[in-house]
Amino acid sequence: MFDYGTIDDLLKSTEHMEILRNNSLQDDGTDTVKGVDWFQYKGKTASTLYVSGNSWIGFGENTEQLKIVRRDTDLMTLRREEGTIWGTYKFLRIRWEGYSVHGNRNEATRMIWDAILFDTGEICVSFDTIPTNSSYLADSSLVTGDGTISFTALTGNIISFKPKDASGNSFEYVDHAPVFLDPYNRRYLISDADGALYTVGENTLIKLEETTPTAELFETRGVQDIPDGKLLITLHDPTILYWHDSENLFPDMMVSYTGVPIPQVLYSENIDMSDSTILGIEKVTADCSDEVLFAVSFDGGASWWSCINAVWAKLSEEKSGMLKAALEAISVDSWAEKATTRQLKYRFIISGADGYLKSITTDYLNTEE
Repeated sequence: MFDYGTIDDLLKSTEHMEILRNNSLQDDGTDTVKGVDWFQYKGKTASTLYVSGNSWIGFGENTEQLKIVRRDTDLMTLRREEGTIWGTYKFLRIRWEGYSVHGNRNEATRMIWDAILFDTGEICVSFDTIPTNSSYLADSSLVTGDGTISFTALTGNIISFKPKDASGNSFEYVDHAPVFLDPYNRRYLISDADGALYTVGENTLIKLEETTPTAELFETRGVQDIPDGKLLITLHDPTILYWHDSENLFPDMMVSYTGVPIPQVLYSENIDMSDSTILGIEKVTADCSDEVLFAVSFDGGASWWSCINAVWAKLSEEKSGMLKAALEAISVDSWAEKATTRQLKYRFIISGADGYLKSITTDYLNTEE
């Protein structure tokens, strides 16, 4: 059995695969393939796999369970391989090579896919070659113990199914290859734009005197878990550094992150209401997210005010204000009370990942022509 560093390495070639069927047609029948004793599917051990000429596999029983472009297809070459990832995770790989239309064997119908079982209970499917013409395609799905999971087969894509229980009865669809925790002694440090190094202690950043990351520094000062993203907000252009005590390739990492900008303070122009046709302000409306805060100035920005329940209050903090509902609730009389300078200016505080302000509209009371 061959040991691989990553799933990508595993899928790069067929060098270590045993050829079970070599350019010999399997149409409507199934090939019986040696399985493994460490994989459970719907409560049954997959000691035997049934690979159909019609592009499906049964795990431990001769029934359609994993279906890839399920139709009347031609299986020509079948390959099998057992091995390990990082010397730790066992896998069984089946490679189906043929054509998606029975009797119509050409480049347009060429179809190749891999199904990989792992001893973690996960199923990985890699689509090497899938026809693009819809006339040569059909549905793809995984029939589990609690329902059918449908998916789309596309050339170059890799998907996987993560078990929800030990018996392999229920699975979760994932749009990428399985992500395994590497079996090494692993450590993380953090650096900033100036090259300073940090570790984490008691949920706070600790700046290190050392500036060169070494194996000894990682082992003695590094942390075992990826640092909480909230800790990185205080750093400029932070980088998470990873080290492990092996000469093998670094493991694949799937990282999700959300960037939340700091609150932004924006200002409108100073609005001149000295025109004789403007009698006052009727109402103000805003197209914005609920988190936006508003403040109003009547002296060109020298002082800022909010109005809640018809009471005006002078604001001392730059990032304080009233919500959209309060702004839009200001009455004609309340506006008339403060807008005696014939000047008007707005301050907006936009915060949060989804905060936005599209427009603010001021409706005036005007004289009749």
